[in-house]
Amino acid sequence: MLATLVDEPFDRAGWIFETKWDGYRAIAAVQNGKAELYSRNQLSFNIVYAPITAAVEKIPHNVVLDGEVVMLGANNYTDFQALQNYKSTRKGKLTYEVFDLLHMDGHDLKALTLLERKTLLQELVKQLDDPVVKYSGHVAEKGTRLFEKAKEKGWEGIIAKNGESEYIEGDRTLNWLKVKILNRQEVIICGYTEPRGSRKKIGALILGVYEKNKLRYIGHCGGGFNDQGLSDMHALLQKYIQEGSPFAERIKTNTAVTWLKPVLVCEVKFAGWTEDGLLRQPVFVALREDKPAKSIKEEQPLDADTIKGKTMATKTLAKAAKGGNAAKQTSRSAKTSAKKESTAKRSSGTAKASTSTKATPENERTLLLNKRSVTLTNQQKIYWPQEKITKGQLIDYYISIADYLLPHLKDRPLSLHRFPNGITGMSFYQKDMDVKTIPSWLKTVSFLAESTGKEVDYLLCNDAATLLYMVNLGCIEVNPWLSRISKPEHPDNIVIDLDPEGIPFSAVVETAQCVHEILEKYGISSYCKTSGSRGLHIFIPTGAKYEYDTCRLFAEFIARETNAQLPGITSVIRTKSQRKKKVYVDFLQNSRGQTIAAPYSARPKPGATVSTPLDWKEVNEKLDMKDFHIGNTVSRLKKKGDLWANIYKSKNDLKAVLKNQAK
Repeated sequence: MLATLVDEPFDRAGWIFETKWDGYRAIAAVQNGKAELYSRNQLSFNIVYAPITAAVEKIPHNVVLDGEVVMLGANNYTDFQALQNYKSTRKGKLTYEVFDLLHMDGHDLKALTLLERKTLLQELVKQLDDPVVKYSGHVAEKGTRLFEKAKEKGWEGIIAKNGESEYIEGDRTLNWLKVKILNRQEVIICGYTEPRGSRKKIGALILGVYEKNKLRYIGHCGGGFNDQGLSDMHALLQKYIQEGSPFAERIKTNTAVTWLKPVLVCEVKFAGWTEDGLLRQPVFVALREDKPAKSIKEEQPLDADTIKGKTMATKTLAKAAKGGNAAKQTSRSAKTSAKKESTAKRSSGTAKASTSTKATPENERTLLLNKRSVTLTNQQKIYWPQEKITKGQLIDYYISIADYLLPHLKDRPLSLHRFPNGITGMSFYQKDMDVKTIPSWLKTVSFLAESTGKEVDYLLCNDAATLLYMVNLGCIEVNPWLSRISKPEHPDNIVIDLDPEGIPFSAVVETAQCVHEILEKYGISSYCKTSGSRGLHIFIPTGAKYEYDTCRLFAEFIARETNAQLPGITSVIRTKSQRKKKVYVDFLQNSRGQTIAAPYSARPKPGATVSTPLDWKEVNEKLDMKDFHIGNTVSRLKKKGDLWANIYKSKNDLKAVLKNQAK
C-alpha cells in the first residue's frame, strides 16, 4: 500500500499522522520462527540487515509486518546515507519502524481498519520488547501540528492515513497521503555524460520517469556527489551499459553520453518543475535499490482540500460494490458532504435509544454524549452470524442500558476484549491505552502491572461517551476490576465464579444454591448473576473494607465448604484435567488486576447473551442462560427493576466469620 503526494498538511477527524521515515520500506514475514525481510521489489534484506531479521524472528507468532528499515542519527531521526553505508561498514544503530500488521497466526488482517491493525501491532511489539523493532506511533487528527514539528526536527515529511482504511497491497491510494517538506522525487538513471574539466568519471546522470508506460526525460543531475561518490557510481553503472538511448525522443547533451538500461532508481531533491516538465536544480540524494523502476512516475501533489471528497467517494463506491443495505445507505450518504449528527440525550447525560433488535439503518453515525462527539462506524457489520445481529444493534443495546451498567464501571480500570469482526473473528485483549493517540477526553489511570513490572495506562469508563467509544472499538463485553482507583487494593465485592466442565447446568444451579445457603448461615448477603457464558457469578459486597488477600481467603473458605458439601459435583482444583465433570468453584479471581464481566455486559457467545443480575428465587431448575440476551434485557429491567441497584450499599463483616472459624 503506497501513499499519494499532497501539497500541504491538514487536520481531519478520523485520520492519523505519522513520521515519514527516510529509509527502506520493508516487509517482514515470520513463519515458525524464521523470517524473510524484503523490499517492495522483492529484494532480500535478510543478510544486509541481519540484526533486524534476527529481532523479528523472536516474535512468538506467525506474522507479516510492514515498516521501514532506518538508521537513527544523532538527532534521533533517520540518516539515509548512514543506512546505505551500513552495507559496507556494518556500523550504526539499525531500527525497524513497524507501522502495519497484515497477517497474524493464519488470520488475514488487511480487512480490519488501520486503527484496529495498529492496536494489534502495538501489543505485538510491546510483547517482543526488542529495541531493534519499534512501533511507529502516530498522532490523531492534528496533521498541521506534526508537520510543524517535522520542519523543526528536519524530517523528510509526514504521512497521513485514514484510520478506517483497509490495507490494499501494492496500490497507491487516497487513504494514505504524504506531505513532503522538501521537493524529492524518485527517478530512473537512464545514462550519464562524460565529465568536463577537473571532474572525474561522471559529468551528470540523465534522468527519466515513466509516463503511460513510456520513459520521459526529466533532466540532468550532477550535484550531490563527492569524488568517492562519483567513482562508486561510475563503477556501479558499468554493468548496465547498453548501446542505444532508452528514450523515444532525442536528448540534447553537452558531452558524449553512455546510455544505460533503465533499471536503477535513485532519489533527488530539487527546486521545482519547469513548464517543460524538467527538474530544476536536481541534487542526488541516494540510490533506491528497494524501488522497482517500472513504478517510478512523476509525483505531482494533489490539492489536500480535495482529498476528503475523493476519499469519501472512494469509500462510498467500495461499500456500494458490496451490495445490500450497505450500498443503499452509502448511495444516500453520497448525496451530502456533511454527516448527519444525531444527538441522543438522557436526563442523566447518558444516551437513549430504542431497545428494538431491528437492524440499525446507518452504517455510520455520530452521537453527542456528555458533550463529547462519538462517531460510530461499520454498524452494519455482522457480529453474531447465526443470529444476524450487527454491531449497530450491540451499540443500541449499550445505549439503552448505560444508566444501569455505568455504576458498575465507575472509576474501575478496564481490560478491553476486542472483536473487530464479531464473535467468529479474531479477538485480542488490550489493557494499555496509547494516551498519545486516543481522544484527549478519555480518562485513563496508570498502574504498575505486576506480571511485567511496567506501567500500564488503563481506560476508565465513567460516562456513556466512553462506553460507546469502547463498543465502537469492537468491545462486545465490558470487564472491570473488582476495586476502584481510590482504593485499588480493596475490592468492593468478592466474586465466586461457578464454571462447569462437562457437567449439566443444573449442577451449577445446585452449587449456587449451596453457596447461598452457606453465606446465609454466616449472615453474609450476596448477589447472583448469569455469567452470560456457561456458569454463574456470586458477588459478596465488602464495602471496600478489606484487602484482596483477606477477600481471597474468605472466598476460598466458602469454596472449600461448598466442595465439602457437594464433593460429587464440585471442585476447587484449577487444572481442568483434574476437574472433569465438575463445577469449578473459582475463588482465585479475587486479586488486583483480575477482571470479570460486568453486570449487564453482553458476552461474545452464541445468542448474544448478557451477564444478567438475578433474584435468588430465579436460581432454580428452570434457569436457562439462553433466556438472557441483548434482545430482552431492557424489557426485563422494566418488569423487574435493577436487582443490583443496592449492591454498593451492602456491607458484610468477613473478619467476624473468619475469626469464628479459626477458634
